[in-house]
Amino acid sequence: MSTSKNLQQVRVVKKLLDIIFGLLVFACAGLVVWIALSPLIFSQSELLGTASVPVRIGTGADPQFEVTFTNPTKDAINAAFVEEAEGTLRLETSSFLLILIANSAKVVTGIGLAYVFYLLRAVVQPILDGNPFTAETTRLIKRLGHVVLLVGILRPVVEYMAAAEILNRLPTAVPAINPGPTFDAEVILLYLLILILAHVWSYGLDLARDKALTI
Repeated sequence: MSTSKNLQQVRVVKKLLDIIFGLLVFACAGLVVWIALSPLIFSQSELLGTASVPVRIGTGADPQFEVTFTNPTKDAINAAFVEEAEGTLRLETSSFLLILIANSAKVVTGIGLAYVFYLLRAVVQPILDGNPFTAETTRLIKRLGHVVLLVGILRPVVEYMAAAEILNRLPTAVPAINPGPTFDAEVILLYLLILILAHVWSYGLDLARDKALTI
């Protein structure tokens, strides 16, 4: 009864992964088509596209904004600052080049996530087939971790390059705007957790082989 219930839950997870994978593929394809057709759409209509990139407001590598208080505080405070103000710069434009540059990170991220869910589907399928502990599944889990790390590194790099290129094409803004974003350290933690899961899976494979030899 317990095994049947677990398999039913796995089937639900597999269907959800299939749906998410399909939506990601559709979104990536739609974004690429929109970018490719945007020059034709802009020339035939008065529509404008949106080019958005992550930025930081301020000057220097770590922008700071001074904070003032209307009422005196109980503690002695010489100065207060808000650091690293981050946001998104959105441009309404008919420029194909700006839209291409701004959406490059979205395309890279979308393709990477689609591949992540493709690998997840491949990992779940052997569970449904009744043979989860295989060498191929272990390799898939390791590959999943590598892809997650790669996407986590590529996304901020491409976004930073896109923001820098767009800001270079714009007139000087006040206050000063710098490219963003920064790397998310949580990606490394997720990568390590997936590698640990791969080693656990490999250990399960060894136990299954030992059991088969014993029988």
